[in-house]
Amino acid sequence: MKRFYTLLLVAVLPLSAFAQKLDIGLGVKAGANFSQINGKYWENGYKANFLGGVFLAVNGKRLGGQIEGLFSQSTYNTGEGFYDIYHDFYNNVKDSAKQGSMQVNYLSIPVLLNIRLFPRAIIQVGPQYSGVVSVNDKDELLKDAKDLFKSGSLDGVVGLWINLPARFNIGARYIFGLSNINKVDETTISNGSTGQQIDDSWKQRTLQVHIGYSIL
Repeated sequence: MKRFYTLLLVAVLPLSAFAQKLDIGLGVKAGANFSQINGKYWENGYKANFLGGVFLAVNGKRLGGQIEGLFSQSTYNTGEGFYDIYHDFYNNVKDSAKQGSMQVNYLSIPVLLNIRLFPRAIIQVGPQYSGVVSVNDKDELLKDAKDLFKSGSLDGVVGLWINLPARFNIGARYIFGLSNINKVDETTISNGSTGQQIDDSWKQRTLQVHIGYSIL
């Protein structure tokens, strides 16, 4: 029995020493989400919306990891030629010249590698999965706006996180879409004037800024 306790002590002590070197942070964050769709028939320009959520970070002296659960909103405006390609989704042909505005609500889970540059500054890189919670067609142009957007997408994240005194933090990120979020299969859409099938890929681009507070 003594030998068992000795072995247990030998195993636990290094783990305890390692754990003491880790900086564990659990907290909340909120900020602004500036997004647009890179697509032929969407209006360019980033639109501001809300983001908020929670984070859990485990950081060592140089490297660490972070996972978050974020709710965010993105607004996209239809551009020139959108009706010509997606006319089958419109409620009324009279709206052909009207610009639509779609607000898409996402639940996102970024899984990030943290690289410490300075004692308080951390570079973050990694993937992010985003699932569509709801789609709000503000002008009610379409029969069902959710039919246009895939339920999930994979993105890449690059950002800077700065820890401030009193457990506060601030940060900024650039998020670039890795997958096509257009739910409509290319074989089902065509150019009305030529009858040719259209391959219209949509990829989201997002800038985020936040302020957060660590409970731990």
